[in-house]
Amino acid sequence: MEKELFLICTGTGIAPFRSMAHYIKAHGTPHAPIHLIYGSRYEKDLLYAAEMRELQAQLPDFNYIPTLSREDAVGWTGRKGYVHQIYEELLANDRRPAHFFLCGWKAMIDEAKQRILAMGYDRHDIHLELYG
Repeated sequence: MEKELFLICTGTGIAPFRSMAHYIKAHGTPHAPIHLIYGSRYEKDLLYAAEMRELQAQLPDFNYIPTLSREDAVGWTGRKGYVHQIYEELLANDRRPAHFFLCGWKAMIDEAKQRILAMGYDRHDIHLELYG
């Protein structure tokens, strides 16, 4: 069974995952479900939002899940809070095989590693690039 991919990022950490998704689409690469969980403070700060929504419509099993930690705008209908609650909810009913790719703020990565390990995943399931 292929492992699902959880691409968890904040801020400009979306850049490598954007490239990965475009590569998969351009080359028709077979893949397990991909969950791009992108955290930002405000909707105006989401990078490539329209492009990611378009990829979600065009690339089978690609799920774009932006979440905003400080957005209070009336028009926002997406997720609010931090990225951690999203992957924990998606994996709450089963601990299916998964790879976690983390890119973004150090505090988010540190917390994500701790939470993913606490869910019973192995450190070898976690791949990361951090900044800040």
